[in-house]
Amino acid sequence: MHVQTFLSHTPDYHPMNNHAEQRIDKIRNLLKGNPRGMSISEIAERLGLKRNIVSSDLNYLERLGHVEMQSIGTSKVYFSSTKIPLAGILNYSSDMILILDTNGRVIEANVPLLKMIGKTRDEIVGRNLEECPGPFFPAIQVGDINEGPIQNLTVWMPQLDDPRGVRHFRVKKIPAVFEDTGQGTILLIGDVTDEIRYRDALQMSEAQYKAIVEDLTDIIFRFLPNGTITYVNRTFRELFGKNGTEFRGANIFSYFSDPARLEFLEQVHETKGESSITTKVHEISTLNGAMKFSLTIRALYNENMKIAEYQGIGRDVSPEQDAYDQMMIHSAEKEFLSRKSQIFLQTTNEKEIFSHLASGIAEIVPDAVIILCSYNDTNKMMTIREIRDEKGVDLLEVLFEGNGIEFSPSPEILKKTGEYERIQNGQLAVIPTDLLYQLIGEVALNRIIQAIGHRMVYATLIVWDEHIIGAAAVCLPLEGALRDRDLVETYIGIAALAFQRHIITESLSMSKNRFSMITETSPLPISIISPEGEYLFLNSKFISKFGYTLADIPDGKRWFLHAFPDANEMQKARDLWLSDLRHSKKGEIRSRQFRVRCKDGKFRTIVFHPVTLLDGCQLVIYEDISDIEEAERVRNLLAEIVRSSHDAIIGMTITGRIQTWNPGAVRIYGYTADEVVGKDIDIIFPTPLLNEKDWILARVKAGEFISDFETRRVRKDGKVIDVSVTVSPIFDRDNTIIGTSTIVKDISSKKAEERFRALESRYKDLVDSINVGVYRSTGDPEGKFIWGNSHLVRILGYSSFEAVQEIPISDMFLKTNGRKELIDELKKNGFVKNREMMLKKSDGSVIYTRITALATFSSAGEISYINGIVEDITENRILSRKLASLQGFSEKNLPANP
Repeated sequence: MHVQTFLSHTPDYHPMNNHAEQRIDKIRNLLKGNPRGMSISEIAERLGLKRNIVSSDLNYLERLGHVEMQSIGTSKVYFSSTKIPLAGILNYSSDMILILDTNGRVIEANVPLLKMIGKTRDEIVGRNLEECPGPFFPAIQVGDINEGPIQNLTVWMPQLDDPRGVRHFRVKKIPAVFEDTGQGTILLIGDVTDEIRYRDALQMSEAQYKAIVEDLTDIIFRFLPNGTITYVNRTFRELFGKNGTEFRGANIFSYFSDPARLEFLEQVHETKGESSITTKVHEISTLNGAMKFSLTIRALYNENMKIAEYQGIGRDVSPEQDAYDQMMIHSAEKEFLSRKSQIFLQTTNEKEIFSHLASGIAEIVPDAVIILCSYNDTNKMMTIREIRDEKGVDLLEVLFEGNGIEFSPSPEILKKTGEYERIQNGQLAVIPTDLLYQLIGEVALNRIIQAIGHRMVYATLIVWDEHIIGAAAVCLPLEGALRDRDLVETYIGIAALAFQRHIITESLSMSKNRFSMITETSPLPISIISPEGEYLFLNSKFISKFGYTLADIPDGKRWFLHAFPDANEMQKARDLWLSDLRHSKKGEIRSRQFRVRCKDGKFRTIVFHPVTLLDGCQLVIYEDISDIEEAERVRNLLAEIVRSSHDAIIGMTITGRIQTWNPGAVRIYGYTADEVVGKDIDIIFPTPLLNEKDWILARVKAGEFISDFETRRVRKDGKVIDVSVTVSPIFDRDNTIIGTSTIVKDISSKKAEERFRALESRYKDLVDSINVGVYRSTGDPEGKFIWGNSHLVRILGYSSFEAVQEIPISDMFLKTNGRKELIDELKKNGFVKNREMMLKKSDGSVIYTRITALATFSSAGEISYINGIVEDITENRILSRKLASLQGFSEKNLPANP
């Protein structure tokens, strides 16, 4: 069949005779001569034919693609049409094309297809698919096109450039009508091998990724842009208490509570474009309580460069974040004190000082009612000057119309608190309600209680230089507790300084003394520097911390020379100081961190908090964070050493309760930290050795150090192992023993080796005394003796076992393949019993031996070594031959039967 086919989905058959062919040719030629087209009536009139015959012929030509029809109004107009036969474009297509007839026989195949299968056209044309050579064609299932127009094939087709040999194809089936009206199928074949392999590789890569991240200690999770979780690792599941199936499909945002949820949403929203990776710290509620994680979110894009998924990696930063938060709290407290100190310095009267003192305490303790009193040193009476509630309302005006309430701060009453000295020194102490009644009076106190309710009252005297200036009371709800007591007391002390400054408007020297006192009681070093750079004042904390006095550092130049011995560091510090000084405003704090040298030569990390005072002087507060940094560094170092140690490191109380359990302990004993922390250490002691625990703890309590104590312990699985134990007492700052540190080495292998050596020695002594050769040899074809007793050496005629070891065993067999036959039988049966073989001695003489051997095999099925016994039976064989010879001689000389 000549392939002149057109794509058509009309399978109708139009039988033709010569007359019909002539009529159709006339219609075709007529339309070619009228490119503008003709209607059915015009064609019928021109050719003298009936309209129904013309209509039928036009439908036939239209199906063949020889004519085209257009509807113009209510008329159908036909035009001549020329289409290129499919056979003409087969070999111009880069796609693989195969044409079949209705019986499934191959009609045509284009060059790309023939090239791919490595066949010629003649090898396949005219054959059914299953008859075509090679694996490709039989794999194609034509069937009913309506049942499946597309078929996926997997064919094993090994090629030189593709050793794997498996190819994947996608076959699209298209029905066709040929020019002679015959029907068939066109198969468009696409090679999708790379696509399928890429998909499989992607699935494998995903599985490998999950295998890698599953046991990491960081939390790892993946989720869709809408928050749906697609994967979480083991650490994530343990922290949030579900298995992988329960997490799948859950929403990641549900694991964050407000406001952390909004912060996490913002981070996810920011993770795109140039910021495809973002890192932020979030606090998340877990089964272990609230934990802080440094979350790194990465956007994963699809082939259209749209975000398909997000990956999150969370590292537990709770300890370092807590340390950072603590440092920030200290920094905030220093900033608060410095800011309030500046405010106090700007006050001009006593009323402003009371107002700032009340607002400052309320800023520290928002839920407190603040009561402030002034003291008249003349009549020794206290006067309530302000009662400020939580909302900032002055209740003194409401309750007493602004009139101050006077009372006597009787020392006898205050001493009943048991904390009179603390109160005198400006420290807060609890004042019971019954004592308040005695101090203030029943009427006044009842009116106050009616307004603010019953509260816990913390009160102190505002004192300066042993002079009472006033009193302050912080009234909290009964269920509340006073936090930041030290900060409140320090702030009241600064307020006392402000009061004193107000008092010394008549005496500048007294003001200076009082200011010196507040700085001297400060827990931090303080200095005052003049606008010219001269050091005016150093408190005792400064001198004790740095060792320098005013004689050592009269000015800033000397300070820089002493504190910064490195010229580059000194220049950098000077430039920063001068730059901050030029751009600072009065009352503005300019915190900087430097590493400075003390007078004793030691370096300390100091945070400087300088503030410019109204007179241009610099008030500098110094915060030493060396111990914090060093403690953090040491703690992290020790934690990493313990975590990465191959040995078990166990922390216990002095009673034997387990507090820490490192990965080395997990490896040796089989228990996880969650299984043992909080339990008694006796869970790893074998029952017969339980008394060891009391003996060890007693020695530790006595301060003794136990080193390399070899004993036995029991694993979780019940197996008893040999261990070497080193136990040390742990001391606190007061040199009190608070626990024990135990380092455990697993010496099971060492002990097993020792026991093996002892047994081997006894074995050698035993076998060396028996009258047969005992040996161990390698299992290779040549063979070497690993060990042998002295009788083996005598049997083979050598001077020493070392001489025997130098000779390949295969050379000792008289028979050429003797060694091979022995090895083959051992491989087959695993042993050889009483096998008689002839061996050559060192002098070349031959001996008869009886060999029994047992093979030991490796995991790969090869012989690792051979244990055997060799018995010299040469004399037995000689005697046997002589006996046989004598027997033959006797039979020959016997008389014949009578």
